[in-house]
Formats: sequence, C-alpha cells, structure tokens
Amino acid sequence: MTRRAMLTSLGLAGAAMAAGGIMGGSANAVYGAGAADINIVDYGAVSGGVADASDAIQSAIDAAKGGLSGAVRFPKGRWKAKNIVVENCTLAFDDGAVLVLELGANDNGLLLRSNTRVLNATFEVTNTASPPDGNTGNVFRLGDYEAVAGEVCSDVRVYGAKLYCLNATRKAQAVEVLGQVNDFALEDIVFYGPFDAGIIVHWGGDVGSGDAHNKPVTYSYHPHDGVIRNIRFLPYNDIVGNYGIILSAVYDIIVENIVFDGWICPIRILPGDVYAQVAVYAEKHKVQTGIVIRDVEIGDPPARPANKASAPIFIQGSSATVRTPIGPTYTLDAISSIRISGVAYSLSPEKAYGGSPLILVYYSSGVSLEDVTAVGFESVGEYLALVEYSNDCRIAYTGATANGSRIYGCIGCTIDARTAGTAAAQTGGKTGLTAAGATFAGTLTTALALGATTMLLSAISPAVSVPRGHRIWLGEDKSVIIAKTTPLSATEANAVPIEPSRVSEAAGTAVAIKLVCAGLTVTGSFSKWEQGVMLSDVYGARIEADFALNGKYDVLLSGSRSDCIRIDHSRFEACGHKNDGSLMANIHLGTSGDRIAVTGCVFEPQGNPFLNRHIAGNAELSNVTISDNDFGGSALPAVAIGPQSAAASEKGKISIYGNTCRNGAELIAAGAIQGMYVGGSFQGLANAAPTTGYWRAGDSLANRTPAAGAPKGWRCTATGTPGTWVSEGNL
Repeated sequence: MTRRAMLTSLGLAGAAMAAGGIMGGSANAVYGAGAADINIVDYGAVSGGVADASDAIQSAIDAAKGGLSGAVRFPKGRWKAKNIVVENCTLAFDDGAVLVLELGANDNGLLLRSNTRVLNATFEVTNTASPPDGNTGNVFRLGDYEAVAGEVCSDVRVYGAKLYCLNATRKAQAVEVLGQVNDFALEDIVFYGPFDAGIIVHWGGDVGSGDAHNKPVTYSYHPHDGVIRNIRFLPYNDIVGNYGIILSAVYDIIVENIVFDGWICPIRILPGDVYAQVAVYAEKHKVQTGIVIRDVEIGDPPARPANKASAPIFIQGSSATVRTPIGPTYTLDAISSIRISGVAYSLSPEKAYGGSPLILVYYSSGVSLEDVTAVGFESVGEYLALVEYSNDCRIAYTGATANGSRIYGCIGCTIDARTAGTAAAQTGGKTGLTAAGATFAGTLTTALALGATTMLLSAISPAVSVPRGHRIWLGEDKSVIIAKTTPLSATEANAVPIEPSRVSEAAGTAVAIKLVCAGLTVTGSFSKWEQGVMLSDVYGARIEADFALNGKYDVLLSGSRSDCIRIDHSRFEACGHKNDGSLMANIHLGTSGDRIAVTGCVFEPQGNPFLNRHIAGNAELSNVTISDNDFGGSALPAVAIGPQSAAASEKGKISIYGNTCRNGAELIAAGAIQGMYVGGSFQGLANAAPTTGYWRAGDSLANRTPAAGAPKGWRCTATGTPGTWVSEGNL
C-alpha cells in the first residue's frame, strides 16, 4: 500500500499517529537536544492555550540566543503565542506540546531568522482575519517579502512539524520563504486542513510595506539552495487545503517525497510578478533554474471550476503581473531548468474530478516531466497533459484521461506517452495526443528592410502573445523569426523584436503570424483512441511509436497543412474499430503537406475487416516518401495516395519504393504511382501514361502490366500538367 493510501485508510487520527511514528518522540530522543535546555515555564509561560505566553517565550529565546545553553524547550501543554522572532537558537517541542496561534490580519506565528532550528513542533492555527498579503498570516515565515539589502536569512531547519488549520474557510497561510533566504530545509512536516497555501517560496524586494502587491519594484532577491522533503498535505475534519507548494521566481530548490490527499492545487511553479527583470546582479540569470521535484503522490484531486490555471501541476513562464518599467519577459526567453519526476496521480472510484488538465505547462522552456502515471482518470473529460506555447520541454507519462493530451504552438518538445483510451474513446472522436497550431492575421505597418531587428504590426486579430522562435509570414516563401516573446494588441501598434530580417517587404502587406508546433518528437504507445496521434498545422515532427486497436486512424495529419513529418520505425496493429463506413487507415497523410516520410514501419492488420488502407492521402501532397515498410500479411492495396499534385512548383511527387507484403498482395491502389527520384527525374511504374498531375521532362514510367504488343513504358518529353508523354515502344 502506498503511503498516501495508508494515511487515507487510517483516517485523521490514524494519520496523525502514523506521522508521529515517523516524526514523533521527544525532542531529546529524536534530535538530541542537550541537557542544559531553557524551559519556557521558567520564564513565565502558562499552559492551557488561553493566556498569551508570547512575552515569556520571547524572553526564553532571547536568553538562549547565541548562547551555549541548548534548546528552548516547550514542555507538554498548550502554549498560546504569536509574532515570536527566532534567531540563533533551537526550539524543541516535547510530545504533547502545542503552540496555539490566533492570528489577526498582520500577525505571524514564528518569524524565523538565521541559524535557527525548530524541532518536533505542533501548531494549531486560527485566523481571525484574512492577511492583506503573503507577508503575514503564516504559521511561520523565513525572510521577508520586503527584502532589504544585507538582511540575509540562512541556515534554517524545520524538522518534524505538524500544522493544523482550525479555520472553517481557507484564509490561513502555513509557511512562507521570502526574499533573501538561502540554505534552508523543511523536512518531515504534515499540513492538515484548509490552509489557503501550504508552502510558498517566493521572491522579495523593494515592494514597500504598504500596498505591497501594486508598488513598482526596482530590485528583487530570490530564495535558493533549499530542500523541502517528506511533506504530507492532508484534510482535517474532511476539509482540504488549496495551494500545496508554490515556487515563485526561485532557483536551486529540491522538493522530494511529497503526498497530497485531496488538496486542490498541489504544485505551482511560476515567475511571479517580475521574473528576472529586476533580480539583483548575482541572481540575474539563475531565476527558474535548478528546480528539482521528485516522488510526488497526488491522490483524489477534487473537481474545481473550469480553469486550466488550477491544474494540479501548473507550470507557467509568463509573468503574472508586471510591476517594472522594463516590461514583461518570460521564462521562454531565458534559461530555465525545471525537472519533475516520479509523479503518481490516483483517483478513487467514488471520487469525481474535472475543471483542469492534470498537467499544464504554459509559456515555459526547459521543463521536464518524467515518469508520470495517472490511474483512475480514464473517464475524466480533461486533458492529461496540456502544453502550450513552450520550448524545449519533455513530457513522459503513462495513463489517460478521456480527452487524451494536447500540445499547442510549441517548439522542440518531446512527448513520450504510454496511453490507452477506452471503448468509448475508440468511436467517440477522441485522440490520444493532438499537436496543433494556429494562425493570426496582421498588417505590416511600415516597410520592412533587410537586416531590420524590429517590425511594426497593426490590425492583429485576435490579440495574442507570440512566443520566441515562431515565424511571421509575409508570403508563401518570405518570413521572419520572432526574437522575443511579445504580447500583441489588437487595437494598438505593435513593435515585434525579430531576428535580423533576410527579406524586405512594403508597408501595408498582410502578414500571417503562425504559432505552429515545430520540432516535435512523439514516442511511446497509443491504443484504443479514435485517432492515436493527430498533427494539425505542424512543421517538423518525428513519430516513432506503437499503435494498436485504434478506431479510425493511428496517425492523422490534418489542418491547413503539415510539413516535414517523419513517421519512422513505428508499429501499427489492428486499426479500424470504429467501422462506420468511412475511410479508415493506419496513416492518413492529410489533404496538403510537403516533405513527409513513412519509413521502416511494420503494419499488422490482424485480420481486422474494417481497415480500408494502411496509408492514404490527398492529391496535393508533395515530396512524400513511403519506403522500406513491411505490410505484413495484409490483403489490402496498402497505399492509396494520388493522383499526383498538379502544382507547377518545386514540389516533387510521391516516391514509393522498397516496401514488402508477405503474401504478395498488390501494394499500390489505383491512382498511385510507385517509383522514386534518381537525380532530378522520377522513375517509376504505371499502368498508363499520366493524364493528371504536374510532370517534368525526363520523368519516366515503366509499364507495370507488361504484355506482348503493349508499351514498354512512357517518357515525359515536355514539362507540364500532365506534360507530354511518349511511348518508349512496344514489347
């Protein structure tokens, strides 16, 4: 049984006991506190949880601070206090010692400064008012949102704590790590109940003590070199918390062995309000790097209002708000390094989930999510993973939701999925993985010159943020590359940073801003979907995966076009379960596309009577190669593509060669021509001289049904549509 399952089965009392088994015992026994400890009772603290012991506790801490006396001891009992400043000393809690916190809007329980230890603590918190910002309302806090130069908080350890939230609604924050904090550890901690936030690790700077969330910021510090380990987020009185762990504009943070039971938003990683624009020089290029999260259990995430921003794992690279005159920047445009591995999602049969994808990666770069499993979500109508406008990310998962997964407008990303749909998904229009793009219209406001590094656009429809690396097209063959992620307004003129332009164009030209998926790699296995993988408006993709028992298509290329696609060394088995009378194929190459290759694949129909073709496509495809595939024991004409494109351009024809079928069945359906390019000329086989399509002088076709008195073949002597074809003589 997993740790999460054990805690759930034991109930709250049992969970506390189990946690105590790991983290309980006396402070002396577990943590080795010395014999010369200072007892808070000796400084006037009265137990019972009614009389305020804050002054007595502070006096005991001040007496021990920096001395050689050992820990400040909290004996068994309930001790009421708040706003205790702890520095250069250790707080050690005996079993049964509870710190009772009744916090107003501007209170904290403990304010932890440098060289501090908190051992085996139990907290009960009630908030009498909601805090105005994240700087207050905490059980304990490290550092300060209003971070001041020279005020560093370091060498802080909290071991073996239990935090109970007694509020009826979520308005308490549990732990905040803010600003100039480094070398800290939060270990063996359990959070119970309706905390609005469990652990927040967040930048700080000159935010000001009043109206902190709206004041412009000119410098910022970012917590780093921290460990968050062995943490449990559990309900209390059947009420769960909201945010679990928030990492906002931090670096070099390790989070490991974390359990969430029913909490709403377990993990959020985002750059905060300013990202790295105003980070102090020493931290300028470190923000959002070195974040490692591993071994996470997310059990029974509850349904929530429809909002992808409440995804259980939410990673966002775009600034939430911008409080600096420098303007918005994004992790997409900087070095970021976020590694998450060993994530297990589980949903109990009696539980419902909905409202967001399980994983959202949005305007980010350098994100890796590995070894993710999802169990029990097969009928949930959400995406398992949704990756939007991101670069150089890798998402590897096992499992499925009813909507599969989606990657949208991304560059250089890898999806490694082992995903199986359901019988309903086979015929219900669902796709295991959809990769798609979109096109936005605009107008070139002023002329674009060669070498320009900015272009001016207007009439954007609709408004959109365009990520770095995508292209703005000024015609079919003229484009520029976006150099920095930039929000575009539909009502105002837009200056777009671009890589030095290699083309020029006149003012007033209509432009197309194409946010496509490019450089995509898809691996793994896809089964029991209507479409296993669908690529729509994708430029550059490689698919190397196994496909089985899908309803209509294993791979579908759709949208206005998909170019530079390789389907390589994949396996296709028993497709066609929808059986609705429509075309069903292992691979449908779409209606238009260029530079598409299907090579080295294995097709196993397994006697399925419903498949129409193994590979199908439209006439306007160009530069297609279908080679070295094994069509097994199929009785189908395996390839149905054509007739050839009529476009008089640099487009080539469809090369089909080197394919095999074990029972000797006809490989090519009527209308398709088998052959390949040798040098610049096409050489192939046909039943007759072509009457459609664009052909060049020098192309030649041998007669695939030779007979005495019939032509040996035909050669094109004049370029055209279909060109001039001359018989090469009769046999």
